Amino acid sequence: MRLICLSCDRPSFKPLVFRPSGLSVLVGDAQQEQGSSNGVGKTLALRLVHHCLGAHPRQELKHGVGDWRFALEFEIGAQKHRIERNGDGSDITIDGESLSVRLVRDWLNCHGPFVLPQRGGLTFRSLYRRFARVERQDLLDPVALGHEEKHQGLVHTLYLLGLDIDLALGKIARRERLLQLDANLKLLAQADSRLRDLLRTGMATQAQIAELKRNIDEWQRRLDAMQVADDYEQVRQDAQRFTEALRQHEAQLARIDFQLKGIERALDRRPDITREALLSFYRGLEHVFKPEMLAHFEAVESFHRSLAEQRQRRLERDRIALTQQRQRIEQECREAARQRDEALAYLGRHHAMDDYVAVAQRLAQMRADVERLCRYEDAKSAWERERIEIQEQDAEDSRRASDYLATRPIDWADRRYREMIHTLYPNEPCGITLENNLNPNNKLRYNLAVQVQSQNSDGINAVRVMAFDWLIYRYGAHHTMRHLWHDNGLFDPVDPHQRAAWLSLTMRELQASDMQYIVSINTENFASTREMLSPQEAQALDEAVIVRLLGDADEHKLLGVRFGVGSRTA
Repeated sequence: MRLICLSCDRPSFKPLVFRPSGLSVLVGDAQQEQGSSNGVGKTLALRLVHHCLGAHPRQELKHGVGDWRFALEFEIGAQKHRIERNGDGSDITIDGESLSVRLVRDWLNCHGPFVLPQRGGLTFRSLYRRFARVERQDLLDPVALGHEEKHQGLVHTLYLLGLDIDLALGKIARRERLLQLDANLKLLAQADSRLRDLLRTGMATQAQIAELKRNIDEWQRRLDAMQVADDYEQVRQDAQRFTEALRQHEAQLARIDFQLKGIERALDRRPDITREALLSFYRGLEHVFKPEMLAHFEAVESFHRSLAEQRQRRLERDRIALTQQRQRIEQECREAARQRDEALAYLGRHHAMDDYVAVAQRLAQMRADVERLCRYEDAKSAWERERIEIQEQDAEDSRRASDYLATRPIDWADRRYREMIHTLYPNEPCGITLENNLNPNNKLRYNLAVQVQSQNSDGINAVRVMAFDWLIYRYGAHHTMRHLWHDNGLFDPVDPHQRAAWLSLTMRELQASDMQYIVSINTENFASTREMLSPQEAQALDEAVIVRLLGDADEHKLLGVRFGVGSRTA
């Protein structure tokens, strides 16, 4: 895949016509002492290539040039193609045919420069970014791009190096399966609040199941023995009424007994002085009272005796009446007690429908708990069996990976990589290693290390990335890419001597080839690099410049207008 031209339907846009082979350079020039080469469109040009090749539309393109239409012409094999796309990404065509973005990506997957496997989820977009790093985080590591998981970056890189990805994909799939099993088991517990409560007890599920089954047997026997009475509630109310009547009768008997005791005390009462003693007293007073007064004693004594006799007869009548009433109430009390006892005995032998339902519901709940726990235990057992199988497969793959690494499949890449690095940094130890990753808790089958001893330096790290990209571009597998694009973000931290050595190396390797190397660089880095080249190389570098984007005025930038946050283009 070679790039031919990037253009736009607006006349202010500076079209980029790429050289068919060799070096193509985009220079950002400040032009003035106070000017800047930043923001002139060097990186934007690369973003627009990605945009035409199916990338997600960026917000600044949507808002700034949403109605502009950009076109990328490119060649795959001997066939030329043209993709056009609006700035907001709403309309895209391939060779004049309007397609959705998804279909454009599918087309690139099928017809693009990569021979994609049926497994692993590799796509044109995921692989192309390694030949046109555009985001800042993509410039930091040669193996994994900014938004990639490490295991994804490993698979993509191994594939482009022509190394094994089957074992790498196998470990990823097994690790993801284990994580899925863990998630499913947690979801099973969390989705059922009752199961969650049972598991919170801390008792082993098997012990809970055994205990519940024992309780189920007991409650089932209890349910089977229950006799449900349709009139249970009526009988219960009758028993309550009999009990209340019994209490009332007992209260009446207590009251009658109290009255009878009073009558008994009244009947037993005797006068404080006998008739003879009183008469003797009266006679002793004859010298005080007149005789006619004493004559009345017999009459008074007779009157009082009559009153006492009448009172005694009344008390006797009252005692007889109360005794008869007591006997009647005792009879009623015995009858009420009998009826109450019969009702209570009936209630003791029978149960209300509510009681039956309550026992049945409790039994159903215990059975449901057993089913929940058994389902959880079955899932856990299946998870454990599958986990053991996965661990066995992982151990087998670890042995296979060791056997594969014993063939030293990375040696060719290590040798070429060290040659490139030593061209720029002769005294820097470096190399590429591929080791077996035996940690079962990650998704990495291999540890792929692309190293330069002083890679903590920004400049050396940038060279580390560029050299690895070149290795994949020139000597990699499963692709027919004919262009590699490095932006100024990689060149900026590199010392001019190493930039010159790098460009000299790449120009030599591209001689008599049909491959393109596209470079975006600011004028300061361009000039300082040019000074370090031989006259022939400096002339070749000058001839490779396809555009100079100037920062002195908006019309000299890539779009020809101001572009960025807060800007609007017509």
